[in-house]
Amino acid sequence: MDKHERLHHIESFALTRHEQSQSPLFSVLPAEIRDMIYAHTFAEYEDLENPYPFNTCYRRPGCFGPRKSDTALLRTCQAIYNDCWYVPWILAQQVFFLAWERRSPKKTMNAYEPEEIIRLVEKLHPNTPARRKEIASIQIFAQLLELEDREALTEILRVEQIRPRSVTITVRHTDIWSWESDVPISMHLSDWVWDCRFPTSVANICFQLESLERKKEQVDSIIAQIRQGWYFTRTDGVHLAPSVACPASETWTGSSTWDDERWIRDEDDREPGKIRYYIASLCFTPADMTDVEGRTGREERAKLGGLDVPQEVVDRTPAIRHQPPLYVGDMERASTTSDTPASEALRMVQQSNR
Repeated sequence: MDKHERLHHIESFALTRHEQSQSPLFSVLPAEIRDMIYAHTFAEYEDLENPYPFNTCYRRPGCFGPRKSDTALLRTCQAIYNDCWYVPWILAQQVFFLAWERRSPKKTMNAYEPEEIIRLVEKLHPNTPARRKEIASIQIFAQLLELEDREALTEILRVEQIRPRSVTITVRHTDIWSWESDVPISMHLSDWVWDCRFPTSVANICFQLESLERKKEQVDSIIAQIRQGWYFTRTDGVHLAPSVACPASETWTGSSTWDDERWIRDEDDREPGKIRYYIASLCFTPADMTDVEGRTGREERAKLGGLDVPQEVVDRTPAIRHQPPLYVGDMERASTTSDTPASEALRMVQQSNR
């Protein structure tokens, strides 16, 4: 069923509705309890029965497979549909990839894809309270080149039908400038931070920066600079500044192979075929930015533009272990596998290529 057929199906779903007053769901349980039932029933989850391929740079925590929710309950009767049609939408985390095609899943959503469907739903439910149209969150995975260009993020934020309460912007290891050359982490421009305007529904913005675990200190350095210099602005003029809580962090282990290349330089022979990653997260919440140190101080620091890691931090970053990368075709000819330790795989490929 294509998009137009789905829209016609939604529009034609307007049968005579029975009030279901005999059902305890409506006659006994209060709306607050029904909302709890709906939230549990439509809770979104990762479809691990159809996981993303292991050897990709977009498979990561929270994104091991497509996100989905079971909506069979909406097809049971008109009364239930009318009472909770909006719940799967507001609970779903809408995921956008501002990245090159090979760094994104095959099926991704662009900013305007949900617009037509949402407008039709609003047409069928014109009296729906605004709170029912606010979605829980959107997740944006963005290459720095796309983020710093501003236009791609602006396209998402200006779609009126997308009213998130929370926005998470994640810059992955492979989204950082010149990650292939193992240069120090940097952000060339910060203009998007000041120029982009977030919807009035947004109460929390989370910025995440991910790199290799051995570059943990570099990541923390960039996050510390962001904490001192950044703030975001909503369309109603409300500013969101870093929360008082310390930045959160986590580590995880992922594949070292994508785009037919195995990046053995960051492998540990004890974990062949894998790389350890480090993520730091900083949250921004509504704040009073009228004080001198708040707004004026940040605007002065913002004039510095990009962010760079201090040389003393770069000097403390552990050196790479191996040369990058090994090509999958060369590894196959050398009879190596992802389980072959990096140093041994390198030796076998070099011997095979002689």
